[in-house]
Amino acid sequence: MRLRITFHTERLPIIYRHRFMALIKEALAISSPEYKSFLYPEKNSEISKRAKPFSFAVLLPKDKKITRGKIKIDEDYEIEDVIFEIPDKSKLSFVVSSPDYFFIIGLYNGLLKIKEFPIDSETNIKFYGTQIMREKEITENEVIFRTLSPILIEDKNEKPVLPWDENFNENLNEIQNRILKDSRGYGLRSDVIIEPVNIRKSVVKHYIRWFRKETGKPYMVLTCFEGVFKMKGEVDDLRDLYVSGVGLRTGQGFGTLEVI
Repeated sequence: MRLRITFHTERLPIIYRHRFMALIKEALAISSPEYKSFLYPEKNSEISKRAKPFSFAVLLPKDKKITRGKIKIDEDYEIEDVIFEIPDKSKLSFVVSSPDYFFIIGLYNGLLKIKEFPIDSETNIKFYGTQIMREKEITENEVIFRTLSPILIEDKNEKPVLPWDENFNENLNEIQNRILKDSRGYGLRSDVIIEPVNIRKSVVKHYIRWFRKETGKPYMVLTCFEGVFKMKGEVDDLRDLYVSGVGLRTGQGFGTLEVI
């Protein structure tokens, strides 16, 4: 299932994914606190280490303006970086995709009760509407996808791996096999293969509170890729990857796909 949430904000810092993670938690806490506690248990529990059963993307309008300004990372830390300024009449989209019916319904019901949500101390998101989207059918073992949010693939040493690297598909399959075991009870039926069509490297600045506390760095820098690619595999594997997202950190705003 897939939701599209339409909203407006005057400015959106380039480091924004953690605020949409917070929005998801807030919506679930309002509509389904027990499910929220299940999905986000105490840190270091076995469940907390599992991949979240969803991915999301924030789609900016074409008429945005790119400037620089102060970004408040958390309560006591501020940096200067890129800010997207959004014209008054332009709207943004927050797309969330998941195979988990209870997650989507809980998120949908919670979002209906939230009129505004803070991006930072100065800026709020104002919501206009939430709709359930129809997913495109996948009936063949080759699909052309476009990324809505960048895909992150890393090896066992947390080194980024990109589609033109020799060991890319090996690492891709190791990650997806493990994630699908968590989400549906069994891994890939057979290996999937990604063949680039029109892709590029994407470097993403991403904030996680524990990372800043442990490293002293204001944010992590993740090397991803985005664009158009062909994916080959078993039909049901391709369907599930389309719905749940591809790669690491899908629940943090990475790996959301669109069929083209």
